[in-house]
Amino acid sequence: MKKFIEIKDLDQIINKTAVSIEDGKKEIFEISEKTRQDCNHYEQDLINIKTKLTLIVNEIDKLEIRAKMAKNMIATINAHFDEFQEKDIRDAYELSQKVQIELSMKRQEERELQERKMELERLLDASRDVMKKSETFETKVSVALDYLTNSIFEQIEDHKHKKEVSLKIIEAQENEKKRISRDIHDGPAQSLANLIFKAEYLSKIIDVAPHKAKKEISELQEDIRNTLKDIRKIIYDLMPMSLDDLGLIPTLNKLISNIMESYPVKIDMKIGQMETISDSLINLTVFRVIQESFNNIVKHSKCKYALLVINCTDELIKIEIIDDGIGFDAQKSLNKPSGYGLYNMRERIEMLNGTFELISDSGKGTKIKIEIPNKIS
Repeated sequence: MKKFIEIKDLDQIINKTAVSIEDGKKEIFEISEKTRQDCNHYEQDLINIKTKLTLIVNEIDKLEIRAKMAKNMIATINAHFDEFQEKDIRDAYELSQKVQIELSMKRQEERELQERKMELERLLDASRDVMKKSETFETKVSVALDYLTNSIFEQIEDHKHKKEVSLKIIEAQENEKKRISRDIHDGPAQSLANLIFKAEYLSKIIDVAPHKAKKEISELQEDIRNTLKDIRKIIYDLMPMSLDDLGLIPTLNKLISNIMESYPVKIDMKIGQMETISDSLINLTVFRVIQESFNNIVKHSKCKYALLVINCTDELIKIEIIDDGIGFDAQKSLNKPSGYGLYNMRERIEMLNGTFELISDSGKGTKIKIEIPNKIS
């Protein structure tokens, strides 16, 4: 009876804690949303300021021409004073004074707009920093909440093992959500917002500065093409459709081709025996591990050449990935969850009863050797 009461009391504590964390999560989300709205507001204000600056600069240019003409007229009058009537002289001086006053006012307006522009850029940078930090904290709270509500009672019976497995799964899920969210926010979402602002900017200056607008339109078209390319890359990273349609080897060929188009590295693939990988989870895991290895190569190794070797029998899949890069401390990276993704790669392989071996040292390149059973036991 005492044990039942203790568990009941623990359940109440957990529920209260979960409610508090959930409330905190909502508040963090509201902060993120408010900051995101502020960013959009500042970005729109910047577009308006830049438009006004373009118009004012054009007006200043025209006024400077008029001021120069008025100055030349006065110089002519001074040189031939007796040839002009008093009214013409007075009108010329009044016009010169009027143009100088207008020019001075426009220059002052330009300075004020430049100051406002700098202030908006500072506020925008600060808001983006707050938004990034709040999103990071929201992810951490989500991990804590999921872990608390979904895993705590399982840990009562099998504390050590279930804690490690559940936490890794939750962290992996949250990190993947965060990565996808960040990729979309920093990539296509930001690009699309900028495209909208550019289009609004162009609509305001096209009649005033057509030559500038023509150049901006050309840049806008290129931005649209790059945004579409980013969206396609994110979709491919989420699930390469060719993996199910064409199989592992054609998909890897496409991956290698894309990498060599984007980075100064030569990659060869050697295929030995290649039986069918019938299990879709094993097939996807093999692709993801190779993909992550190549990501590490292009981001960190500074290598010029890499080699992928694959052999697949009915019983065992063998993979070797070798590069001639700068190398690193292999043991340290494997024991650190944030070490280039190697820790997570090993976890994926071991969950399928496979083995993961990393051989690397500073200045001596890197070799990864993987073996995975060609069936899930």
